[in-house]
Amino acid sequence: MCRHSVAILAAFLALSSGSQALEVTIKYSDPVLEFTLPLINRGVSAVAFHYVIKHVEYAGRGIQTREGWTFATRDVSLDGADSVVAYAVVYDINGNKRMTTQRSSLVIGDSSAPVARLPNRRIRGAVLFRDDFNSFSTSNWDYEVSMYGGYTLTVDDPRFDENFLYNGKMDMTQLFGYCTQSGNYGCTREGKYGMLPPVMSGKVKSKPTLRYGIVEIRARIPQGDWLWPALWLLPKYSRYGNWPRSGEIDVMESRGNKCPIGVEEVSSTLHWGPSAGENKYYMTTGKRHGSNWADNFHTWRLEWTRDHLVTFVDNQEVMRTGANFWQKGGFGGSNLWAGGEKMAPFDQEFYMIFNVAVGGTNGFFPDGNHYNGARKPWSNGSPHAAQDFWNGRGDWQRTWNGEKTAMIIDYVEFRNL
Repeated sequence: MCRHSVAILAAFLALSSGSQALEVTIKYSDPVLEFTLPLINRGVSAVAFHYVIKHVEYAGRGIQTREGWTFATRDVSLDGADSVVAYAVVYDINGNKRMTTQRSSLVIGDSSAPVARLPNRRIRGAVLFRDDFNSFSTSNWDYEVSMYGGYTLTVDDPRFDENFLYNGKMDMTQLFGYCTQSGNYGCTREGKYGMLPPVMSGKVKSKPTLRYGIVEIRARIPQGDWLWPALWLLPKYSRYGNWPRSGEIDVMESRGNKCPIGVEEVSSTLHWGPSAGENKYYMTTGKRHGSNWADNFHTWRLEWTRDHLVTFVDNQEVMRTGANFWQKGGFGGSNLWAGGEKMAPFDQEFYMIFNVAVGGTNGFFPDGNHYNGARKPWSNGSPHAAQDFWNGRGDWQRTWNGEKTAMIIDYVEFRNL
């Protein structure tokens, strides 16, 4: 069986890079139609590719790569078509349209000639998404902007003095232009009703998703008392209900303290169960110990199949589990995952999250002297944990040293199995 392939370089209206004109590549290799705009520019937040086939217009959002912006689809048929007409729309970092390229045509050839098709199939090891973070792409990632916090002592804005914590009003929309989570007074708080959260943490979420495959992240985790870094995934649609019914995959969690349960330990955990009180995470968790995981970059990997889920750090296995979670958990009543596959609830699209939280009252930092003499300034059961944490800053603030308190991501990659 022959494989029908057509490729063409089409010159669009140049977005100049010095004196060099940019070109968009349109490539058709049956059944994949691919568009690429080699635009490397930090002032660009998104590129939309528009294309017309047999008088029907389609559109797709590009993904930023090392080579520029690209979009590929196999959801359209070129049978009977004699050409593809396409153009690109470029948006700046504020979401405003920067320019529209000229239209260009890809001539398919003799439309009466039969097109031999190979069956659609997954390409083993194919890269589905990769970001090397040469710049931060808002087409690949969403910021979390909220004081929601949950059980963590999180977000404020460091431009304000201590008096503001007790007397000011924090309006996230006014400060940042938008707010992503309004629950638990996440968008607006006033210090007169209780101290505003004293520390800013960071969290970004991927727009690309994965359902079965390989996730690989090379990163250096932070060091500093009471820092809580995490590389994790949540379901895009929560098919089975609210947390933890639809699952959570923690590829890596650690603590920034210099102690055996701090930077000397990294863990992987799955969260799952019919309710928060029946979360059987302790059945699917694993740990690795070392002298200091924050000293260097390490590579974390998630291997996720229809039969098992395994995590690794530097090719050392951390956690492994099989399928059939309802039976594994010994839950009574009707199986809420019965309509899914045997890996349910881990049988749906998940997105990636990178974040560094601070503190928390959910027990991740247990009470008691576990921290090589460092005094934990708050109790998990205290109604004023944030205030106690802030009052103890004379002890922990000196352990936060510049970039060592940051989690640095070298790259992330999603691949087929």
